[in-house]
Parts: sequence; structure tokens; C-alpha cells
Amino acid sequence: MLIALLALFVALGGPAEAARLINGSEIKRGTVSSKQLKDHSIKTRDLSSAAVRTLLSTPSNSITAPKLGENSVTTRALAPGSVLTGTVGDNSLTAADLATNSVGTDEVGDNAIGQSEIRNNGVAASEIADNSIDGGEIVDGGLSIRDIARQVGTLEWPVAALKVNECDTDWVTLSGIEIAGDFVAISPTSAWPRDLVYTVNGTSSETEFKVQACNRPKVSEPGGPIAAATYIFNYAVLGY
Repeated sequence: MLIALLALFVALGGPAEAARLINGSEIKRGTVSSKQLKDHSIKTRDLSSAAVRTLLSTPSNSITAPKLGENSVTTRALAPGSVLTGTVGDNSLTAADLATNSVGTDEVGDNAIGQSEIRNNGVAASEIADNSIDGGEIVDGGLSIRDIARQVGTLEWPVAALKVNECDTDWVTLSGIEIAGDFVAISPTSAWPRDLVYTVNGTSSETEFKVQACNRPKVSEPGGPIAAATYIFNYAVLGY
């Protein structure tokens, strides 16, 4: 009878009257379920601080690779020291992934870098320690005179007309280099008469060397005069 009268009183007074008569202390703990709650009626202020922290936190191991967008994780999202060798896929890093000067000798294993890891023209003289390269590191036939000479270039040599056993001498001056005590090699780039023999000699000058051309036929042949002509020579100065 009492319950019926209470129900009638609530029906006549409406929800406002029910709210006045019933408060949280009169509701037994654990008796209100999801069905009794109006959708979207719970606000953040209705939740305890611990409940809010739980809802905002990400459970461990809950985010896997398929849940990540392409390029969505940047270095700012990674804790210092969180990426180690074991967590990086083999051959997954390229030069574009490395900061300038981020890899030093301490990060490179002994004998870890071979010829296949070095791009063409990728190593300059500044990256090579003094006396660190010997013959074993050089490919047979891999060096040209330009790789070992102090200076290379070309010269024009006008040779006068020469009779048999006559010679013509000239001096070649170089700029920007002192050659005293160095070796100088020359080689003609154009056609060179068979009986015309050339030599190169040093002088007392720091910046010039002497060239000489002689008409020297074979002893068993009479030979003949050689007409005047200008010849192009390559030259190289080799330090001693």
C-alpha cells in the first residue's frame, strides 16, 4: 500500500518531485546499470579522477603497426634511447634517415664498410686518414697519372727543322708550383716522327724544365731531315 501511494505521489508530482524525494544515498551501491542511464548523460565531472586517467591512458601493447598511419611516428614521438639495433629492420635505414655527422667511427663496426657500401665519389680526401691506404686497397689499374701527380697539364712545343743528329732545345715554364727535385714526365698527344727522340731535364730554376728533341735515326739506317712542326705534349710533375 505504501509503495502504491509513493508511486502515485511521484506520478502526480513528476520527475522534479522524485528528485526531491530520492538522492544518491538512498540508492544501493551497484544497483544502477547501463540500462538505467540515459544515453550521453554522463559528463566528465561525474567521473572520479582515477576513472578519467584510466580512460585517457593507452594500455600497454594496445597499438600495433597496422594501427599506425604511414609516416605518422616521427622522432619527436620517440623517447631518447628507445630505438636500438634490435628494433630496426635490416636494411631499413638509408642515408636520408641519418642526421648530418650523426654516425662516427664509434658507431661503425670493424671491417663493416666495404666497397659496395660506398657510392661513387662518396669519399673525399678529408675522410681518409693519413697513411691509411696501401696497395691492397687500390684496384689494379685503378690509378691514373692524375691521381698521383702534383700537377698535370699540356704544353705546345715548336720543334725546328732538324738534320740527322741535330737537336733542338727549349724551356717550359710552369706557374703555381715549385718543381726543384721533382720528376717531370712528358708524352706527345699528336703524331711524332719515328726518328725524333725527346728528353726532359731539370734546370737550376724552381719553376721550369728543359726539353730536347734530336733527329736520331737507327744506326743501320741513313735517316733524313725532319721538317719543323709544333707538337702537343701532356706533362706531369711527380713529387719526390
